[in-house]
Amino acid sequence: MAYNSVEVIVTKSASSKHTAAKVLLAMLEISTAKLESMLTVHQDITTRADKTKGGEPTGSDMIAIEKSRPYAVALFASEKTENILPGQIRSPHNQSAELIGISEYKMLYRTLVHGFRTCLNGLRKLEVPIPDGGLVSRMFDAGLHGLSFFDGQDREVNEAMEWLALCFMEINPHIVQEVWTQKIGVYVECAKNRVWILAIVQQLLSRDNISPTLVPIVLDHLISRLPELGELDESVAVAIIRMFKLAFGAVTLFPADNEPVLASRLGKLIMDCFPLAAKSPHGSHYFHLLRGLFRAIGGGGGKFELIYKEVLPLLPEMLECLNRQLNSSSGSHRDLVVELCLTVPLRLTHLLPHLTYLMQPLALALRGTSELVSQGLRTLELCIDNLTPDFLDPTLNTVLRDLMEALHDLLKPVPASHHHAHTTIRILGKLGGRNRRLLDQEPLLDYRQYSDPAKIRISFSGNVTNLNLAPVSKLALEIIKKPPATVPATSKAQCQGYAYAYLENCLSVLVQDVRSLLFVSRLTGTDHPVGSERQRSGGGFRAVFGRSIRCSAHPRTPDSSRSLRQEPFALPFHARNR
Repeated sequence: MAYNSVEVIVTKSASSKHTAAKVLLAMLEISTAKLESMLTVHQDITTRADKTKGGEPTGSDMIAIEKSRPYAVALFASEKTENILPGQIRSPHNQSAELIGISEYKMLYRTLVHGFRTCLNGLRKLEVPIPDGGLVSRMFDAGLHGLSFFDGQDREVNEAMEWLALCFMEINPHIVQEVWTQKIGVYVECAKNRVWILAIVQQLLSRDNISPTLVPIVLDHLISRLPELGELDESVAVAIIRMFKLAFGAVTLFPADNEPVLASRLGKLIMDCFPLAAKSPHGSHYFHLLRGLFRAIGGGGGKFELIYKEVLPLLPEMLECLNRQLNSSSGSHRDLVVELCLTVPLRLTHLLPHLTYLMQPLALALRGTSELVSQGLRTLELCIDNLTPDFLDPTLNTVLRDLMEALHDLLKPVPASHHHAHTTIRILGKLGGRNRRLLDQEPLLDYRQYSDPAKIRISFSGNVTNLNLAPVSKLALEIIKKPPATVPATSKAQCQGYAYAYLENCLSVLVQDVRSLLFVSRLTGTDHPVGSERQRSGGGFRAVFGRSIRCSAHPRTPDSSRSLRQEPFALPFHARNR
């Protein structure tokens, strides 16, 4: 009811503005004190309840009772504090009533915040001096900590944060600057635990009269603590990076006022990220920050001239750092670096001297995620449309094979992305005959073993299984080629001899298996797939070992050499009889 009378006080006190202002200031002071008292009581009750749960003795705390009196729900000396749970306070007027839940906190908080805005609006209508920064700072600090009553999913919290943000619309910009300069650290700490509190600064940054005042405060605080970003957990770093993005978005909303603010801090922000990313445990946080910065500047449509002037001297070192990160990264981290390379916030004319730095990221982007593929296709088409073949072709030739293979891989029907396929067809058409320059070069083919692996049947305790010979055979071949450094020099020849003997026995067993199959097929008159068995023992085995099987590490007698040469050639008798 008191807050509903503010409009009446303002309307009927036109002749005595000073008296009306004193009443509204007193109401604002009392509302702030009441909110502070509510937070004090809640903190005391929570602390005492935690001690009770932990088994610590707690006596009657008269100090807590005195602190609770402004809140009008005092604890009485006859009442046991341990019976009062966190977030629940017993009504002093009805001892038998049920405990008042956390919803009472929320209702009273919303009422007080609404009262702040109403009183400040009334003072502005009276055209009297707005309260100083001390009272507004207390009000803002209590309002931030009071948001702990909500969990971020309540509908009431959005309305409460909106009212708290609108309080700053009723006061002068210099008071806003004073309050946020003092409380920016408190606000950031609260946002680390409750990310949804960032809605307050988001609303203020979208206001043209407050945004130029708030952007430098936010950027200065965050940049001064930039080394801490790489040490934060993922959940906490998300809040800091999002706050950075909100400040970058304000530059896009009001470029005339906020672009000089960001431009003066851009060089330090960009160049500090690379060394910090190299030595921090969570270096990817800095690249996520740069991605948000590049996207905000790139979304400006080429109108940030001051920012371009600041970035241009940093371009060579920045591209070199990104390419070093690209060579040493993999997976999602590499995709992030590739996107940074392709979204450098400069015009194409500025990138021409350094276009070679973009070729490898461009080829990798066409093999990345759907978003990266779209970015890569846009970049490639932009280069083809605006650069002459004489200038572009020598640069593309460095990655022409990878580029064309990636483009051809995108030419797939549904369910693949038809948008990517159509864009690729358009790009190949713009290239003309240049997209067929690789036809006269040998293709890069990967060998894939088409035969079954070489196996032998063995029995352990009556259980028959097939044992793959390839893993141990490859190890034996490596020992024949180059014995391990850990083997003494006097034992290297012996190890090579053992390895060769193993390979020789494997080949002998496989040949014997094929002979047995041929013999059975001749007796039964059946057409056994001997060809595949011969391929498994002969061609498949040679594919594994190659010509290195002829290594002379183990001395052989003429008879054994002749028998090894004759054994494989004894196989084709089936073909001659057939």
